[in-house]
Amino acid sequence: MKLINLIVFIFISTFITAQNVVINEVLYDPEGADTGYEWIELFNAGDQTVNLENWKIQKGGSEFVDQFTFPSIIIEPDSFLLIGEEFVPNTDLTTALAFQNGGSETDGIRIVSADLLYTDTVLYDSPNTNNLPDDTGSPGIYFAPDVSGGNSLARKHDGEDTNNCELDFFECEEPTPREPNFYPIDLAIYELEITEIEGVYWIETQVFNLSTEIVDNLAATLEITLNDNLFGTYSLPEILPESYIYFSSELGILGEGYHIAGAEVIYFYDNNLENNFLATSVLIGSSPLVLNEIMFKPESSNQEWIEIFNRNTCGYLVDNWAIIDASSGQIGFSGTIDAQDFLVVCQNKNLLLEIYPNIDLDKIIEAGSWTALNNTDESLKLIDQYETKFDSTYYSGGSCPSNFSIERVNPFSDENISWEISLDSLGTPTVHNSVLPIEKDLELTFLSFMLSEDQIEHSILIKNIGLEQIPSGIFTCYSSINEETTETELFQDEISISDSINFSFSAAIPPNGYTTFRYEIYSSEDLNTSNNSDYSFYNNNALPFVINEIMYDPNEDEPEWLELKVNDFIPALEEIFLVVDEDTLLLPFSDNEYFIITGSNDDVEFLEANYDLENVPVFSGLDLLSNNGEQLSIIDESGNLIESFFYLPEWNDKLKGVSIERVNPSLTANPENWGPSVSGCTPGIQNSIFVQVLPVSMKLSVDPNPFSPYRSERTIFSFKLPEIISTVTIRIFDLKGRIINKLVDQSLQASEGNIIWDGKDKNGKYLPVGIYIVLMEATSRDSEKVYSKKTTVVIGK
Repeated sequence: MKLINLIVFIFISTFITAQNVVINEVLYDPEGADTGYEWIELFNAGDQTVNLENWKIQKGGSEFVDQFTFPSIIIEPDSFLLIGEEFVPNTDLTTALAFQNGGSETDGIRIVSADLLYTDTVLYDSPNTNNLPDDTGSPGIYFAPDVSGGNSLARKHDGEDTNNCELDFFECEEPTPREPNFYPIDLAIYELEITEIEGVYWIETQVFNLSTEIVDNLAATLEITLNDNLFGTYSLPEILPESYIYFSSELGILGEGYHIAGAEVIYFYDNNLENNFLATSVLIGSSPLVLNEIMFKPESSNQEWIEIFNRNTCGYLVDNWAIIDASSGQIGFSGTIDAQDFLVVCQNKNLLLEIYPNIDLDKIIEAGSWTALNNTDESLKLIDQYETKFDSTYYSGGSCPSNFSIERVNPFSDENISWEISLDSLGTPTVHNSVLPIEKDLELTFLSFMLSEDQIEHSILIKNIGLEQIPSGIFTCYSSINEETTETELFQDEISISDSINFSFSAAIPPNGYTTFRYEIYSSEDLNTSNNSDYSFYNNNALPFVINEIMYDPNEDEPEWLELKVNDFIPALEEIFLVVDEDTLLLPFSDNEYFIITGSNDDVEFLEANYDLENVPVFSGLDLLSNNGEQLSIIDESGNLIESFFYLPEWNDKLKGVSIERVNPSLTANPENWGPSVSGCTPGIQNSIFVQVLPVSMKLSVDPNPFSPYRSERTIFSFKLPEIISTVTIRIFDLKGRIINKLVDQSLQASEGNIIWDGKDKNGKYLPVGIYIVLMEATSRDSEKVYSKKTTVVIGK
């Protein structure tokens, strides 16, 4: 009885062990294959060795027939055995095979154990008109594909046998004799996104099954990493062929900073791992890396470059980062940037070292790709390899000179971001910007006035613009009148500042005159006092500067122009506005007594060439003046109206080529204070009709008297009239009352003037020695009142 049991056990054990040996891969159509010869691979999926002595390989067409009988040979557990034709490399056994191939019916290959109790059969192609049996002994109904020449028929998973050839085998385009099979199952991730919902961050993706086989829920997992740490491992549900599943997981509340999340599909049978991993990033809060300096307009000996600044306390790997311009051009680069340090991206590192020999070589990297930067308008965006934006900027480079960079004023702050042209020629690559704010700095700016019945409310903005804040300071307001340089303290207070403060105070409206207010903030901690003061101005019935002369109808080929005269120089005033009708022209204010405004640069050159204007500024930009009159106004930089009036052509009697002159620039611009120039025009000098105070009566004097024309002497008739402009006639008579000469005849003259006489008669001949009578007559231009004065002049030898 024991012997019978032992025999049964040995029989069952041998049968079970034999069942673990299967056909694992076969090349029955070698056309196009590397070897050009047929082969078959067996696999022992068990944990015991199997001796294949007297096992057979059969091939099936109309029926299965023996093709090869095994000699005594061992196949180890979890191992392959390769049987191939001559010239097939690395075979364990060599024999002719000649498997069935071709036709339109089912063919087969099988192995049969020595005791004929175990078979493993592969049926391929259909229909099975010859009823070739499967491993159950019945005609097979499941068939592996009939593969193309050079491809093998391979088991999807080594050693796994379901007795269903359709499920167990696939066409393998890259045969693997004596090596594990790889069924083309491909799981992939194409998109990975981090989203935020009410402060909580989530990671979302889709896992695709690109193959034609179901991936069950026991084999595939998804690993999520966050900032290089494993965040979680998640089992995936069943994924249907050529389909996908959606996955999301809560990451939680993430702190400010730069975070990188990754997702990786783990699947043992996945034969394409290149699409199994994807990463993305999110930037929360302010960016640690900013664009800091740009050289976009280099000279031919230099090159374009961009500097990035790391304002964080840790370094960053910036592999596959990019700077994108407005046209989507890309500057790609890779490298590292240390904490609180710089990285310069350029096209040619050696050239950069030639131009900037003192820069740190370790802070320079050559770009993998470069796009030319615009010299005018350009926008740039700094992104990481996941297209997360770290910084962006826009510049308009028209005013930037060649070979100068533009620098970010304060890379440590994201408030009121501004850029300025570098103070250093060539820029400051790899070192702090030349325009970087100093450690502690207060800035004061005047904002506005608010007038009440007898008070002015002054509004001031005081800001901490340094890298560190100054908590408080002493604010003082001073005032001065007209040209006075002596200041009077008007208000003082100690104020708390914090980041910035809008500060207001009220003071009495100043008396008549032009008042300069100077505002000042003081702190002993302030390291830069150049921006601690600002000015405003208030005008109370004063004329610190005026329009003094108007040439609105010049002679042919001559330009129109206006003359401004400064009555009181205001040192702190920087600019004024001239308004002609509705056109406004900004003018710089200076300590010159006169300055001229004309139309074009050609007009400027004409005036400078034809008049003595060496020390008189001449500006262009004046619009055409109307011959019918026009409204003219002057406004200061604080918005105070200095004067406004409408000139009329009657003010100069509509005389072409004759300017309108102001009689007294200290008086208001009413019609009585204007008249025609008696000299044609007087740009840049005192007006010809200027008068400070009119005399009470007419005066006439002669000097020298007597004089001798025979010794080339001249005499001067000096007159004063109680009128601004008059029509004047001066005649010379002898003692018999005969008219000898007429020096001026109905000539326009100012209230004061001088007439020179050379002692000749109206025919140009010298008069004999003697006494002569001088008669001056004047008729007022405005009142038509007549004045007359007589005196004598003596001609000597």
